[in-house]
Amino acid sequence: MTQTSSDEVLAASSPEEVGAPDDGASGDDGASGTGSRSRRGRWVNGVIGLAVLLVLTMTAWTVWGGRAEPAAATAQTTTVDTGEVTATVSANGNIAAGTTVASDFEGGGGMVRKIYVKAGDRVRKGQALAKVDQTSARQAVASARAQLASAQASYQMTVQGQTSQEQALDATSVQQAQVSVESAQQNVANAQQTLALTRQQQDANVRRAEATVSDAQQAVQQARRAYRRNDTPENKQALETAEDALTSARTALATARQTRTSSVVQAQQQVESQQQALRSAQASLSSTRASVSVNQQPAREGEVASAQAQVESAEVGVQEALTTLDQTVLRAPVAGTVAEVNGTVGEASSSAGSTTSSSTSTDSSTSSSSSSGGFVSLTSTRRLQVTADVAEADIAEVSIGQPVTVTLSATGRNVQGTVTGVDVTETVTNNVVEYGVTVTLNRSNGIKLGQSTQVVVTTGSKEGVVRVSSSALTTVGDTTTATVQQADGTTTTVPVVTGLEGDGLTEVLDGLSDGEEVVLAETSDQPTGFTFPGGGGGLGGLR
Repeated sequence: MTQTSSDEVLAASSPEEVGAPDDGASGDDGASGTGSRSRRGRWVNGVIGLAVLLVLTMTAWTVWGGRAEPAAATAQTTTVDTGEVTATVSANGNIAAGTTVASDFEGGGGMVRKIYVKAGDRVRKGQALAKVDQTSARQAVASARAQLASAQASYQMTVQGQTSQEQALDATSVQQAQVSVESAQQNVANAQQTLALTRQQQDANVRRAEATVSDAQQAVQQARRAYRRNDTPENKQALETAEDALTSARTALATARQTRTSSVVQAQQQVESQQQALRSAQASLSSTRASVSVNQQPAREGEVASAQAQVESAEVGVQEALTTLDQTVLRAPVAGTVAEVNGTVGEASSSAGSTTSSSTSTDSSTSSSSSSGGFVSLTSTRRLQVTADVAEADIAEVSIGQPVTVTLSATGRNVQGTVTGVDVTETVTNNVVEYGVTVTLNRSNGIKLGQSTQVVVTTGSKEGVVRVSSSALTTVGDTTTATVQQADGTTTTVPVVTGLEGDGLTEVLDGLSDGEEVVLAETSDQPTGFTFPGGGGGLGGLR
């Protein structure tokens, strides 16, 4: 668009350009009409010129004068202060029972005859849940009672003393033990004689072998002298023969000595064995005599006590049988809600022999989640937990014992808890690695199983420390810096040693002091270009 100066506009509206008459113009009617038209033309041209001048003026103001210069950017700052720094880790989870009791039939179990509950039923402690066949248990009770009667009869016999038949039996036992001792004594004597004879025989054999060696030695000496006097082949052969005979004699002597040693040792061992048998027979005789002597005595306190103990043991057997009978009825070990029933009437019960309670450990880095099982599984709402999945990047900061704030999503209610378990193995969902963290709630009033929650674990907290906004710190590699703004507006970059990194605030160990102003990281949000007044983006509505 071509712009026109104000001088050109005024020139266009001058009298010369609109044909104004001079002072000598004619005053007739024709001249008068012509002058009137000229005056109207000048007025119209003047109005148009003023309008054009106004439009041009507004355009120039809009383009040049109306565009304000951007104000100098002012850096945002924050103040270093002293206070609390808290670091947290957040996750989501659902309320679950902290304890699940898997209840099984104790003892041998059996064929299920009745089931009294179903899933969802509330039961009290001791309430009957199911029953198995009681036939064998009742038979065991009858047998235990019969054993008790036998023990009681034996007790009566002990108190009454020995009969004549028992006395005769005791006498026979003593005689047999005496015969065993005499036989053992004879065996010892025989073994000793054998030892002496063996030693004599073997000594004689050794002496004969020694004499043979002596004779062989003399023969060698004689053959050697003869060979020296006359080294004929015959003398040489005689010497070699004598030497071979000496070697054989020495070998025979060594063998005789070894045989003597082994034979004597075997004979000595036989003597020792028979002596041990004699000592055993003598001990048996002494024991039998002592037993008979005791039997001949009136009932002693120890015997009576032993018989009484047998009676008491039989009574315990009766109680155990009655307990086994009672175990044919499965009863609720705790009050709770029936989670599931794993059995059917007419089928054999899967007895584990005990009642197992599963809960999360509080002294381990691993959590054992409550698992359903047993014939009847019960859940308790007195101890509630939340199992949340924490991201791989945050799990290193979470540990057992840390405080937790659990927020119920539906009501916004906050409940305090504690981390009581951290999984050591990961769970991968949609290629995302997470770890389970178990939180035990401090209170369970008014909380329902299955409610969704947000879990905030306080992984670190320090009070009364120098702190600064984390946005004021810049970390490159292992170096962290901050920009300090002085009172005159100048800035200085200083190294900073940090401690606990919290949620938005970071602990300062060195480099910054309480009260200092530091510059926050800049964010670029300045508009580019210009906008015409009215927001139209054009030239104020000009066409």
